[in-house]
Amino acid sequence: MIRTFTNRTRVALLPMLMAASLAAPLTRAAAQLPRITTFFPIGGRAGSTVEVEIRGSSLDGATALLADRPGITPTVAGGGAKADETNRPTWQAKCGSCHELRSPANRSMSAAQWAATVERMVKVRQAPISAAEQVKITQFLMSGARTGKSSATLNIAPNTLPGMYELRVVTPKGVSTAGYFEVGTFPEILGVDSRRETAQQITLPCVANGTLTNNGERHYFRFSAKKGERVVFDLKAYRFRELTQEFFNPNLRLYDGTGAEIAESHGHYELDPLIDWTAPADGAYTLEVRDLLGHGNPASVYRLTMGRAPYDTVAYPPAAQVGQESSLEVAGENTDGLTTRYTLPALHTPGIQRVPGPFGSQTLLASLYPVVRADSKAVTTKLPATLTGRITRAGESPQFAITGEGDIDLEGYVSRIGSQANLQFILMGPQGNRIGETGGDNRFGAHLDAGKVYTLKVEDRDGHGAPNSVFALVARPRQAALEAVMRPASVTIRPGMSAYVQVVITRRENLNAEVTVSAENLPPGVSAAPVVVPPDRNDAFLVLSASGSAKPTESPITVQVSGSGQGGQTSVIATPQELFVLANNPRYIDRSQCVAAVEGEADFTAQILTPEPIKVHPRKAVEVHVKVARRGAFKGPVTIRMDGLPSGWVANAETIPADKDEGILSVRPDGNNTQPFLTRDLKWSPIRALVIANSDEFEYAIGKVTVSKADKIEPEEPQR
Repeated sequence: MIRTFTNRTRVALLPMLMAASLAAPLTRAAAQLPRITTFFPIGGRAGSTVEVEIRGSSLDGATALLADRPGITPTVAGGGAKADETNRPTWQAKCGSCHELRSPANRSMSAAQWAATVERMVKVRQAPISAAEQVKITQFLMSGARTGKSSATLNIAPNTLPGMYELRVVTPKGVSTAGYFEVGTFPEILGVDSRRETAQQITLPCVANGTLTNNGERHYFRFSAKKGERVVFDLKAYRFRELTQEFFNPNLRLYDGTGAEIAESHGHYELDPLIDWTAPADGAYTLEVRDLLGHGNPASVYRLTMGRAPYDTVAYPPAAQVGQESSLEVAGENTDGLTTRYTLPALHTPGIQRVPGPFGSQTLLASLYPVVRADSKAVTTKLPATLTGRITRAGESPQFAITGEGDIDLEGYVSRIGSQANLQFILMGPQGNRIGETGGDNRFGAHLDAGKVYTLKVEDRDGHGAPNSVFALVARPRQAALEAVMRPASVTIRPGMSAYVQVVITRRENLNAEVTVSAENLPPGVSAAPVVVPPDRNDAFLVLSASGSAKPTESPITVQVSGSGQGGQTSVIATPQELFVLANNPRYIDRSQCVAAVEGEADFTAQILTPEPIKVHPRKAVEVHVKVARRGAFKGPVTIRMDGLPSGWVANAETIPADKDEGILSVRPDGNNTQPFLTRDLKWSPIRALVIANSDEFEYAIGKVTVSKADKIEPEEPQR
């Protein structure tokens, strides 16, 4: 009997150790709404029309569904039930700090599951909730569950390349977080709750879309196979959404005609199971899908590929030059006899990207430099260039003859592009002497003399080889370099108000100068002033402001980060990321786009009453007063906070209760060393902290304040 639990599975036992709660994508506010948890079905075949249910939170009134690439044309049928906010105050008062009842936006459960959870908290946990309060809390949570559904029709063009696509919902409250939807080529079916003796009859190959909503639910599929036929069963759940591991541990079991179990998997790609099986005899076989712990959840959605399907695939070459169409092939397990070559349209943004391919999404490096393959005609490559290749068999060692002048950097790409190889890059001098080396996704520098030829060798440290052991190495003149990410990947601005994105910067190659952050392709009516980041800061808050007359709209935006250093000017486009919280630890998920939307109306406005600059003292607190003015029907509390304070100072978030309109932030020393700020170079740009206010579903970037040191700082009194 085959049992698979590979060394890739780092967290397969995590669900046994954690509560079955689903954490929501978070900004620094309480929550970012609306939110997509999953789709059902979560994929469709190219050339088909698919009716999908969108599951998440605050999807009522959905007006549009956005795709990050051409090929999918969506039409939204409408949002779910309208939210009933009548009993929100009771829920806030009784459940605001409860892990299990804290928010319908933070857990994906059905209305019935919410009702059962409230009852359990009262009867088993003895929660201090009266019978009348229990009714109100249950009604509020059930209403929230019903607003977390919408539907759409997806028309998938016949020539759409298979792979993962990011979809976002637009509602009157704003643009949602992104959710993955997969396009495939096999016939599609739906998995249903069944028993082994009544298993669903299928014909291979196919893709089954299912959801294990109820505790103990199981899906069975019966198929025929010939002796020697190789069949792959590849289930995706975790790969659509990492937080799946908090409540879903999918399990595959294969049975022969007598009912004997012959193969099992509960983790190959992290938690996602895979069985690669060869039929021992002609006959009928049955595959079972279930949760390993018997749990059920509306977000326990899976997509199961069954048949002659490749896996562990990579693109080759694993790099493409920006602005040029590329001819690629797919290498990996179970690709023999299949058409693996395809043409990829030009990519226009440098960096690591997820691209479609004939068997699904692949990871590719988009490079500014020409791509040279090790299996090309032997020539001397003049740098800069991107050197690519693969080690297909044990003992193989690709080599490149290169020439250049001056100081260069060589940076490897291995695991970042999906390769599992343990590779080493070695640079040899003209006399055959070793002058530099590194391994994996690392880099090193060297000096090249003009007119001389150097050799770059690639070796597998373990002496292994495989068709998917690919690599890329970027060799370029040494220059200033930047890396940057932006958070969140979806931002909503109310007309007449402001929101923000945080940009986190990594400086490289002694780039110690100021860096400028700017936004491009903003929606009509939205502006963002560039931000200068001084050398002693590694992040910035880019404020996006919508005019009062801005019309509802949405569009992808780009954030550019530029600076100067050794080797001249450099710039990079920040990678959008969404923040999730998994077991109280932050997890950042890269997205292909950051989408900004102008939508909705503000719950409140706010202003900073304290004049700037805020003059901080290493032994005293400074008060910053903020006033809020609630609008319309909103009567709830407002939380205020400051982000981006200098190192050594902190201001805890404060909540302005519903019966107040003013709050005070206390900026004080945090116990760390305050000297770096007190002695910083006055020629650098000033540090400007961002003051932010939020309600449950609305966040407002009130404005920035300059932070400087106090005019007079008295020396500390000697201790007696």
